Amino acid sequence: MNNRVPSKSKESQKANILILAGTSEAREVITMLKDDARFRLTASLAGTTKSPASLGVDTRIGGFGGTEGLTAYCREHDISLLLDITHPFAREISRNAVLATAEAGIPCIRYERPEWLPEDGDRWRSFDDWQSMADAIPEGEHVFLAGGTQSIDIFTRRDDIMLWARALNVEGRIAPPNVTFINAMPEETVAEERETFVANRISLLCCKNSGGPASFAKIAAARELGIPVWLLARHRDEIASSAKTPVEACRQATPKLEIHHSVEDVVRGVNHFLNSISEKNK
Repeated sequence: MNNRVPSKSKESQKANILILAGTSEAREVITMLKDDARFRLTASLAGTTKSPASLGVDTRIGGFGGTEGLTAYCREHDISLLLDITHPFAREISRNAVLATAEAGIPCIRYERPEWLPEDGDRWRSFDDWQSMADAIPEGEHVFLAGGTQSIDIFTRRDDIMLWARALNVEGRIAPPNVTFINAMPEETVAEERETFVANRISLLCCKNSGGPASFAKIAAARELGIPVWLLARHRDEIASSAKTPVEACRQATPKLEIHHSVEDVVRGVNHFLNSISEKNK
């Protein structure tokens, strides 16, 4: 009698990797990993872009329902590793990723895009919130706002400045007389951004310190024109400062969180994880 237990198929032995995407770096990582036969890769998009370009892998769109929802998703889909390659200001999903993976007992690799740094001659200021930034603007300034839709309501309350606000999903929105809405992504070239600033006599640029090359053209254009740049600062201590119970403190102390500052290091982290699984299964 043959009592040998049938081995699992190679397909069922593959690791399931979930990547929280929505950035150019996420697309780079997916391109570098999607043909690897050792795992199944699923991408997740928040759904803020109406018609996102295909990522070339299975993609879900929409939120998870907070930490509990993401934890449940990881368990139900047998996720082995979560990659958080979201926008530096996507604070809620990054926080949920850390807590959910700690709860599910799986590792999390997070990509943190390096911040933009000032150079000699730059006139930069950092602010902790949009309200403080908007309140500090002198009367009569010509302001270019590139802070996304969450910042617009705050800045449009200022009726004593001229405001050009660029963001997605503002098409059809009614603008006050002193405000111009630009429904668009950032310009790709410095020349295009410079042309916009010159044409509208922009005297102040307000934006997030997003970092990376994708939206740096506006920073470079402001630098060339000598325009001051006011930046919304990042906050990295939200998880630590939000601990209210010992359980939350334990979640924060998870040793399974890796933070990398380049896509190459993220991919190396994934390979290290997969190699460690292979060693355990020998």
